Amino acid sequence: MIHIKKGPEPGDLIRYRHQPDASFDDMDADVKKKLRESLLKEQGYLCAYCMRRINDAQDTKIEHYEARVPENELQYHNLLAVCKGGEDGPPSARCCDTKKENRPLHISPLSQRDMSHIYYSNNGEVHSYDLTEYEFSYIDSNGKRREGYSSPDQDLQDCLNLNYEKGIPMTGRKAALNKFRKMLHPYKDDRSKRAFLEKKKRFYSEPKDKLEPYVGILRWYIDKKLEQCR
Repeated sequence: MIHIKKGPEPGDLIRYRHQPDASFDDMDADVKKKLRESLLKEQGYLCAYCMRRINDAQDTKIEHYEARVPENELQYHNLLAVCKGGEDGPPSARCCDTKKENRPLHISPLSQRDMSHIYYSNNGEVHSYDLTEYEFSYIDSNGKRREGYSSPDQDLQDCLNLNYEKGIPMTGRKAALNKFRKMLHPYKDDRSKRAFLEKKKRFYSEPKDKLEPYVGILRWYIDKKLEQCR
């Protein structure tokens, strides 16, 4: 996950929201298309949760960060573009919104503070330093009430399933990190290594129409290696 800075909401959504009986399910196809395009653009065409590439409308869903109710279902700040999350695959491999369903999530890509707590393991796992425990309760897709305790760090594992060893998010982060390590390998001395890392830090930090898939782990790794080169 990386911090997502929300831009202005599409005018089509504002106008639609003010129509009598406007609802997310009944949204006009053209309005939803503009909404999806706006979300993808501000996210650099990456899934808001796992950071995999989202290519087009057929490859994405619109997610309500807070479980959908009439009061928030058309509020732009509550909407994110996410991947399909393996919805057609085995339950153990499902992730992101497909895994989350209506469960409350206490770590948000819209919060810069939350994202500042994100870190990764060398094997590609994603974690949060925030271990604050909270109680949750929600109704799942089968109508069953689910209750328990979690934390922002645990949410990444249980609620979003981002660390499933055979899942696309985990294997994607590993592949991105291994590719970068190979790029870094030829630079042996600290001076050349630092110059390369600083160049790549600028590259991965610059705003782009399409961000590098799994860019969060690359930014983390670069900062880690720069600290070692001091």
